[in-house]
Amino acid sequence: MAKYSLLREEARRAWRELRGSELSAGRTAVAVAIGLFIGSQPIFGCHTPLVLLLCLWFRLDAAIAWVAANISNPLFAPALLTAEFQVGAYLRTGRWLRLHEKMSWAQALSEFPEYMLLGAPVVGLALAALGGGLVFALVAMKRRRAPSLQRGGMEPYRLPEDAPPWVHAIERVAARYSPQEGATPAQRTRFHYVRFKLLGDPVARLIADIAGDRPGALGEVLDIGTGAGQLPILLLELGRAARVRGFDWDRAKIEDARRASGGNPGAPQPPSSEPPGSSGEQPAHHAAPPLAAEFWCADAREAELGDADTVLLIDLLHYFRVEEQDAILRRAAAAVRPGGRLLVREADTERGLRSSITLLEERIFTALRFNRGERVRFRPAREIVALLEQLGFSCETRPAWGKTPFSNVLIVGTRADR
Repeated sequence: MAKYSLLREEARRAWRELRGSELSAGRTAVAVAIGLFIGSQPIFGCHTPLVLLLCLWFRLDAAIAWVAANISNPLFAPALLTAEFQVGAYLRTGRWLRLHEKMSWAQALSEFPEYMLLGAPVVGLALAALGGGLVFALVAMKRRRAPSLQRGGMEPYRLPEDAPPWVHAIERVAARYSPQEGATPAQRTRFHYVRFKLLGDPVARLIADIAGDRPGALGEVLDIGTGAGQLPILLLELGRAARVRGFDWDRAKIEDARRASGGNPGAPQPPSSEPPGSSGEQPAHHAAPPLAAEFWCADAREAELGDADTVLLIDLLHYFRVEEQDAILRRAAAAVRPGGRLLVREADTERGLRSSITLLEERIFTALRFNRGERVRFRPAREIVALLEQLGFSCETRPAWGKTPFSNVLIVGTRADR
């Protein structure tokens, strides 16, 4: 057997996503109709992106739709464009365009675009109706003759058993955010976001391994600014945390976290004979049990924190003014139990080009409202370390950018065991 390859598996997963869900006669016909309509429109260069967008959204077969969209290939394009010109001219003037009549360049440039814009949608709809209807009839006839083909399409993607335990754990966490069957586009987007976030962000692995791999190594975890809760849920899935609590001021993300931690019937789980984080999986119909997790909506400047063995401040401080950052750090430090740790991930402003790239990326995502911060205010990591040392923590600063171009560092503050 070939050795596990993350790149190869992502390609296989992408192909399964592109093929959509059940390949019934109706869904096949709709895929063909969409492809024919889009391919007949004079929006050259946009056909493929539009086909992919619509097919991924509605779980249609993008491969079939893309083939149909190539009706505008050089062999058929002259006839297609002529038909669109003629239909547009008839709709605009009430008569067919006489191609043998001479026309000035000025007249051609002013009239042809108008004819095209009028005729292309009409011709596209006619082709979509004709092609979709023909495909529906052919597929339905074929399946009546072969009952075994009543349900078509590809099986859902399954992660291979030889994938690393870390990858299996992330897959189980992501599955909590989307049901195995009947997922909405928003749920599928959240599933892939969680996967990419945990696989691509090196801080997840750093935090999971910070205290070793023994069960409950991180104790009770408090995640300040948890977002959708994927990091603390991963720590529970790996068995590194005994219990997790987290809050964020984005209510929508907190609702995602609550649903994910409460169990999802479509999420594959490890067999009971193996510890969390093992590579084994149960069939998809087994329900993911509720986790020892609590999530609520609150502001980091005001929330009641309680205490915990491990407190996380991951990519949070830079959304506040410096004086507010210091106040949050003091409150977080006070919540750390003796012998516990405070983990702060921030972008260090003293890392040259890496720091500039990180600042630009954060400002873009904040402007787009993907990150709901009030501002972006980074500071040197040494200032955070100095404050924590004043509060009695021994600190270590570790690079946390992995293979990314960013300047993220993880500050590990350990409180003395007294």
